Amino acid sequence: MKFLIYNAAGLTIPVEAEPGLFFRFDCSEEECGKRVEIEGMIIEVSEKEFDEVLRETLEKNPDFSKIAEIVVRSYVFEGKVNGEEVRLPAENLDDFAKRFMEEILVLR
Repeated sequence: MKFLIYNAAGLTIPVEAEPGLFFRFDCSEEECGKRVEIEGMIIEVSEKEFDEVLRETLEKNPDFSKIAEIVVRSYVFEGKVNGEEVRLPAENLDDFAKRFMEEILVLR
């Protein structure tokens, strides 16, 4: 499955991972503008737990306020980004695409 991890070193990073399974992802400086090393797992959580992680993320980085619009609040990334322990909001790419398309259709 493909996921977006939000606020990983200040970026939105697309990764391929299976929920509950450890993965590692390296993004080079050329690809991401800076080196980003991610290791951990995407886990399925309750909406309440997702909301807590989302709130903490937005307090640390208000630039991600747009992710408050996430509809399917089911996934969190737990692990390390550049060696720092983190819990970050994650979104299945299919859910993101659906949300994005609904927003475009509303604008028409």
